[in-house]
Amino acid sequence: MAGVTLSALSGACYTYQPLEAPAPRPGAEVRAELSTPIRVQIGEMTLNDVNLVEGQVSYARGDSVMVWGQWIYTRGGSRYSANGGALFLDRQQVGALQVRRLSAVRSGVASAAAIGAVVLLFRLVESALGGSGGGGPPIDPN
Repeated sequence: MAGVTLSALSGACYTYQPLEAPAPRPGAEVRAELSTPIRVQIGEMTLNDVNLVEGQVSYARGDSVMVWGQWIYTRGGSRYSANGGALFLDRQQVGALQVRRLSAVRSGVASAAAIGAVVLLFRLVESALGGSGGGGPPIDPN
């Protein structure tokens, strides 16, 4: 139960948010929405109409960003693993750049839902075992 709750909380707590700084720092997880679809080669496979790339920033300069790709999305909605391949993106190709950050709202909602589920679980177990355990020792009528 704890493992399921922890994985739900960790996944729900992060979201992609618009980049506020001029360039992302190395190691930051980013999503690059491309201004025009491009062709990307992954090993022996070539993907056409790629319009979204997710991964970690290898380096970023004023006019370019290099991403260790995690996921590549095509305009048709297909998702492909980038297998950690390095993707060089010219800033003119990038329409929007978002950084994956902790979301306070999602974290609060996920925490409240997890706490509610735990309380409900304990109440169900308590009622299945016969109530709240009694009110104390028996009273002697004499």
